[in-house]
Amino acid sequence: MSSPIDLRRLAKKYPKKRAFITGAGSGLGLEFASELARHGWRLGMSDIRPDRLETAAEKIRSLGATVNEYAFDVTDYKAFENAVNDFVEVAGGVDLAINNAGVGCGAAFEELPLEVFRKTVEVNLMGVVHGCYLFVPVMKKQRSGHILNVASAAAFASGPRMSAYNVAKAGVVALSETLKAELYDHRVNISILMPTFIRTNLGVDCLGTPDSQELARSAVETSPVTADEAVKEVLLGVQENNLYIVLPASARTMWRIKRFLPENFWYLTHFELKRQQFVQNRKQTKLTANSG
Repeated sequence: MSSPIDLRRLAKKYPKKRAFITGAGSGLGLEFASELARHGWRLGMSDIRPDRLETAAEKIRSLGATVNEYAFDVTDYKAFENAVNDFVEVAGGVDLAINNAGVGCGAAFEELPLEVFRKTVEVNLMGVVHGCYLFVPVMKKQRSGHILNVASAAAFASGPRMSAYNVAKAGVVALSETLKAELYDHRVNISILMPTFIRTNLGVDCLGTPDSQELARSAVETSPVTADEAVKEVLLGVQENNLYIVLPASARTMWRIKRFLPENFWYLTHFELKRQQFVQNRKQTKLTANSG
């Protein structure tokens, strides 16, 4: 576990310390809940899987936090609305909303069934849209609050074999940038998290073709960044009211290259495609040799 962080300025801004987190049953969502619980925040935790959510909520309660659990799919707007309304009623409002729920997806564009593309966008983009539709009015009425939308470096890197995921996460960035301007005078703050791979369960919960799923799992499992380290850096970014939170350092380098050399950046994505094809062919050759 990394060193403790100082979130006193965030608590001073939001002394009632009320946070709602989607996708809180595991991975980044659970780590957000854990870190905020250590700092005395009251939490609304949601997840699509009731069993996973129950286990996660008990863990957070063991840290001394008050937790309200909500099992629902973020693509179900009515269920999302019921959960937010309940949390706002029992907690008296919401100060930090983290739209974290998401699903990975990998496959070459023409190999990806349209229904899988649609589901990826529904979860990763429309799930965030639903959250913003519900949290924004509450925070505008309070004249305070912060929304953290979890996107991805995929939003600007547009890596190969990730078309649906790239499209959805780019939409999250565009939405967040729009809301930053629209909500500024209402004292509602927006941050966008754009990480590369972090060691979470996203590689396990991945749609698409088997080879792309394997590549995603490998990238997640070998990432040098843990969920604990990422969450600490992100919450410090929220405290600083940063719009863009890009991590780790290699992602920030990639982001700068894309911004300053946009016409050349596609060479990097093409190189990544060639690398993936090489790894895939090498693995297939080994399997063929072993079976022979």
